[in-house]
Formats: sequence, C-alpha cells, structure tokens
Amino acid sequence: MKEYLVKQAAICTLLAASLLAGCGAREQNVQVKEPVRPDSAPTVSPSPGAAASDNILAKLQLKISQAKEAREVTAFLDENMPKAGKATADQMFIELQKFYDTHLPGLNAGFTEMMGQPGTADKMREIGYPADFNKIVNDDTLKQWLKNQAVAKLQLSDKEGSYFWKVDYDALNKSYAPYVSDELKAYLAIQSLENKTPFRSDASLKISRDELGDRTLTVEKVLSAYPNGLKREELKALYSEYLHEYIHGYRYEAIEEPGMKLIPLVKRSYEKFVKNNPDTKTAGIVKEYLTVINANRDVIYSPGKKGESIIGDPKPGIDAFWKGLDARIAAAFPDVITAKEK
Repeated sequence: MKEYLVKQAAICTLLAASLLAGCGAREQNVQVKEPVRPDSAPTVSPSPGAAASDNILAKLQLKISQAKEAREVTAFLDENMPKAGKATADQMFIELQKFYDTHLPGLNAGFTEMMGQPGTADKMREIGYPADFNKIVNDDTLKQWLKNQAVAKLQLSDKEGSYFWKVDYDALNKSYAPYVSDELKAYLAIQSLENKTPFRSDASLKISRDELGDRTLTVEKVLSAYPNGLKREELKALYSEYLHEYIHGYRYEAIEEPGMKLIPLVKRSYEKFVKNNPDTKTAGIVKEYLTVINANRDVIYSPGKKGESIIGDPKPGIDAFWKGLDARIAAAFPDVITAKEK
C-alpha cells in the first residue's frame, strides 16, 4: 500500500510539472512579436481632405480635357470651388488660367473667321459699348454664342476696330475671390481694377499719375508679402510696367515747351508720393529720380531737330536713370525671382 501511494505521488508531481511547463510556453508565445522589417513599414493612408482635393483636381483636369466650350470649365469651378479648401481653390484657379491660355488663341481665330462672314460685322456694330448682345436682331445663333463666352467669364474687347476675347478678371474676382488664398485675392483685385480701367491705352496714360503711383504701390505690397507667391512673375512684370510709365511715360502734356522741362504738376506728384510713402521701395526709387530731376533743373529732354520733332533725346542723366530702372527694380525685390532671372 505504501509503495502504491509513493508511485501515485510521483505521477502527480510529473503531471504538475508538465502542466506548468505547458502554460509557460503558451504565455511566451502570446508575448512574442515579429520584428517590423524596414522595407515593410505600415502604409500611411492620405487624409480624407487630401484625397478629396486630389479627386476634385483630377475631375477638373478631365473636364478641361473634354470641354468643347469654356463655359463648361467655369461651370465646374462655380459648382466645386465653394466646397474646396483655399489651397485647392488656388490650384483650380491656376488650372483655369492655363486653360484660358490654350483656349483663347483658337477662340479668337474662329471669331475672326466669323467676323468675315457676310453681315456679321454689321450685326456686331449694333451691340454698342459696353457690349449689349441683346441688341443683335435676326441672328439668335450669333447672339447666344456671344453670351456663352461671357458666361465663361470672357470679355469682348477691341483694338484698332478689331474685336477679340480676353479674360474678364472683374468677373473672376466676383466669382472666385471669396474662396482663394489672400495672395490670390490681392492678385484678383489688382487685375480686376486693371481690367475695368486699363492704366494705358493707345500708348498713352489713361489714369492720373497719382492713381498710377497708388497702383504701383499696391503691387509692391503684394510682391513684398508673397515673394515666392503663385503670381510673382505676373505681378513683377506689372510692377515694372507701372513704374516705367510712372517714371518716364511722358507725352507732350507732361513737358513744357520750349524749355523741355517737366511740368510742375508731375513733379509735385512725385514729391507727394515720396512724402506719403517714405518707407516703401517705390518711394525710394522715385526719391532717387527726383534727385536727378533737380540736378537737371527739371529739364528732361533736349530740344528736337527743327522740322523733325519738338522733343529730342532725354538729357544724359535722365537717360541713364531710365536705362537703369530695371536694375533698380531687381535690387528692390531680391527675393522675387522670376523664371527669366533663374
């Protein structure tokens, strides 16, 4: 009996040891994890916002590739831009501008052919200025086609009696400024004003020199705030146009005869601009120019050759300043690098 009890005890001990070993093995297996291989890192899914942006831009590209009329593209922006974030709205606007760049040459070529058809030019003369397409009678096809271009935020313009279509930045500003970034808001405001009231036409200044100075300063502020902005190249080119016109866009009305002096009204405009905007880059350039004007006692030109022209060549100091204006502009905006300057 005693021997039997000893054997039973031994068996129980062995069973207990086996069970403990088995439990330990199972727990160890639970804790063991496969090491993450460097080449199999978990994939990060794009955020819902990024995916939505990519999707809307892809749809816009598809629309652009398939569009037969510009109004199809602007209709897409009208519907979708209010639902997009500012960064996506900016890209949508840039894509629209690229579309216009490729679309307008063909549109205007076709329009020129239309104008050559019998009676079309006569009907177009009935629309007046600003253009009222409803004045066209007995040609609903032409009337509707013209209206379709206006819906696409294009504007009918003319040069030397010839009609052509251009981008209507005033319409773009009204439609899309609420949705784009502050940089593009400012850009649209600048282009809208230029669209409504061009600063120059037929090689002459069409606004006051004071207003031109204000426009130049507005562009300066945007360039300074966004030196790497989406529209830096366009704005720098516009700034250069403005400043060149402001500094030396003189006509006979700006020069006194026979002394070839700058009229006091123009000089006072420069002096007022410098006084009112002392810390701006543009005022710094204008101040330098005033120094040259004063050194020349306000004389801008030499007299012209008798029988050929009233005004001759600019005085040497004046001429040197004018020729160095682009270098001054580049020095004023060293951080605004355009494609031509790279």
